[in-house]
Amino acid sequence: MRILFILTLLITLNSCGFHLRGAKGLDFSYIYIKSESADAIAAKVMQLLKEQDVSILKTADGAQAIVYLRNQGIGERMITISSTTGKIAEFELNFHVDMEVRRPDDTVLLEKRRLSILRDYRFDETAVLAAGVESEMLRQEMFREIVAQVMRRLEVLKLGKIQTTKIKLKGLKANYFIGDNFQLDLIEKTVRSYPVDIWLTLSKGTDLFFLTPSKDQSWQINQQPKAWQTSVPITKRRHHLLNFTIPADIEGKYIFRAVYTHSGTTLDLQDLNSAILRSNIVEGKTIIE
Repeated sequence: MRILFILTLLITLNSCGFHLRGAKGLDFSYIYIKSESADAIAAKVMQLLKEQDVSILKTADGAQAIVYLRNQGIGERMITISSTTGKIAEFELNFHVDMEVRRPDDTVLLEKRRLSILRDYRFDETAVLAAGVESEMLRQEMFREIVAQVMRRLEVLKLGKIQTTKIKLKGLKANYFIGDNFQLDLIEKTVRSYPVDIWLTLSKGTDLFFLTPSKDQSWQINQQPKAWQTSVPITKRRHHLLNFTIPADIEGKYIFRAVYTHSGTTLDLQDLNSAILRSNIVEGKTIIE
């Protein structure tokens, strides 16, 4: 019973303090993990990636890579039989998972490979409870080693870190009156190395609208998410958003917000912390009287 207590305590401490050495210097920022019958390993890998400041996307949109984890499992194979009892005395455990990494365009980054761990396990029929605890500890150890193999494979990916671009609104005043000229610009404060989509929203009370350019006038409002401008090149760092004379009958308090996102993705209003964001969300408030 004392041995069982100590073994159980070790398992508890082990499961609470799961930390892997290595997996440092990961050279990517955004990743999507697709699990097919490998949820336990996928969940642990996602946790470790987050600890390394890697953002886990909810969809493949905006991901630098897609990690496929499939067919997690553990098999047993009989190795020896007791000469005295005729029963199984030793097993071989095989813990495995299939791993593959591709770009969103289906370019292969890491070929499909089965990662596996083999361990021998002796079964003592005179101490069934202790043997059960020992077997569980061995399975947890093998699980950790498989996760470590996944992380080591991810270390070889050289996709580049994506830094968040700092942006600000310029030209917005605290108060306007009917007939005033309204001008709003968006300025990049840091240099980026990738194209982006620009989103511009206007809020009044509980109403939220997306602003986009218009052929008939300088801008128009949209109730459904729609980008102000798409695939903005890295050479364009200043953007003239709005420039018009304030008409009558639009008094009220307004909030303008702008953000960059990964080019070609849809802004998810339910998840503004999504990894598709490529900049801070800048906000400006004004009152029209």
